This record gives sequence, C-alpha cells and structure tokens, in this order.
Amino acid sequence: MSPLPDAILEVSGLARLHGPGCGRCVAATGPEAGTNVCTNCGTVVACADIGFELMRGEVLGVIGESGSGKSSLVRLLHGDDTPTRGAVRFRDPAQPDAVVDLLALDARQARRLRNTRFGIVYQNPHLGLNFAVSAGGNIAERLLMSGEKRYARIRSRVAELLSRAEVPASRMDELPGRFSGGMQQRVQIARALATDPALLFLDEMTTGLDVSVQARILDLILELQHQLGVSMIAVTHDLGVIRMLASRTLVMKTGRIVESGLTDQILEDPQHAYTQQLVASAL
Repeated sequence: MSPLPDAILEVSGLARLHGPGCGRCVAATGPEAGTNVCTNCGTVVACADIGFELMRGEVLGVIGESGSGKSSLVRLLHGDDTPTRGAVRFRDPAQPDAVVDLLALDARQARRLRNTRFGIVYQNPHLGLNFAVSAGGNIAERLLMSGEKRYARIRSRVAELLSRAEVPASRMDELPGRFSGGMQQRVQIARALATDPALLFLDEMTTGLDVSVQARILDLILELQHQLGVSMIAVTHDLGVIRMLASRTLVMKTGRIVESGLTDQILEDPQHAYTQQLVASAL
C-alpha cells in the first residue's frame, strides 16, 4: 500500500472497539444495524473500516451526529487513543521521502511527533489549555517541547503567535480563565501553531460559541490555512462550518463512513439517506 504522491495522511482499515470483542462486533453494528453496540457481547464499536487520504494543504471535513464516531476518529489520528487495528501513515512535507507508520511508533516517538508536527484545537478549551498557567505559558510549553530554550526567543515567538491569532500580545501573562470563550479558542489556535505543524485537527472548535464569534474564528482559520498551507481535519456537526472550511467531506454514522466526496456535491446532492437527513435538518 503506497501513499498517493501528494497525500500527507493515508488511513486504511482503522477501527477502535471498546469492550471484550467477540468476532461478530463489526458485522453486528454499523448504519444498517442502526447501532454501534454489539448485541452479542456489548462491545462499543467507536469506528471501523475507516479509510481515506488527506492531501497536502487540504481541509477535510468530517460530519455526523453525536455518537457517529467522528471525535473518536480524531482521537485515534492525533494519538490520544490507540486503535484496535488498522494503518495510519504520515508523510511529513518537511521530509517528503520519509513515510511514518504512526501505529508502529513507540510512546516517546509518538509523543514527539504529536508535540511538533501535529496540532489540535478542542471544543472544550480545558482539554487544550492549562488554566493554571498564563496564555503565554501555554504556548511557551509547546515551544519548549519542540526544543526551543532561549527565553527571549520564546517570549518573542509567543507574542507573534498571539498576534497572529488576533489575541493582544499584551495579555500573554493573563490566565486563560480571564478570557472569553472565543479568545480561549484563539489561544488554543496559537498554541497549536507554535511548532509550525504539518497537520492540524479541529474538533468541534466553534460549538457553543456565539454566531458572530464563530464567524471570526472560522475566518481566522481560513486565513491561517491560506498563509501557512497547513493540512487540516475539521470535525463538526455544523454543516455551515463544513461548507465554509472543507473542500472534501466524510460523513460518519455509527462508526462508519457512509459517504465521501467534494463538500459542495455532498451538501447540494447527497446520495446516502443519512446524509440527506442531515442536510434536510439544516435547512
């Protein structure tokens, strides 16, 4: 299995099962069964048979209702959870001739890759930020993990990143708890971008924010993606977010991909009954 020449990420046969497993779990669950819980042994099939490619500089959307498996997929790809089986191969644009099997890395190698070449923005800022440390300190921590040791350089880089994320650099010494929800997300974005990652995960990052704040966050993401060319996987249940951000989209239901294609095609002419339901409910 060889990655496509311009693919930064290639995923095949990815699955995550929570429970004892019985050999019938995948066959007994999924969209046709209408459940992701195995009726034989009670195992929860968070996702199964997941396969796709992510191209360099592409924003790939993943949509689905709560429990569809989209956030489980992000956790697996980012390394927050361990797959039951499957393959995930990463081609770093900085080293295009080297293809890394993410599932073959030991804990130290996986942590280093996650801390330097990946970035993530969570729906809940408490997952992405340490609220006992200043906004600048949160970003500095990631810079330190990447090997930067010079205080003056770290301070300068923190100010630069906050400004890029439209957070006043003068607030770098304030605790995240003193920021609004939208500003906390901007600090998360600045932290995620600290190491110039090749791949950025956005996990329901605008959920719970006011519409006007959502729009400004999405505008910022699009601007940064245009400037930096970073590849992104954006997970959401909001079709408006997908329409604005993603060129291609995967639709997930009960842990499976039921439809994939160009975002405009999926939203304008959905083929799967579940996708049709999602689109109709958003009208």
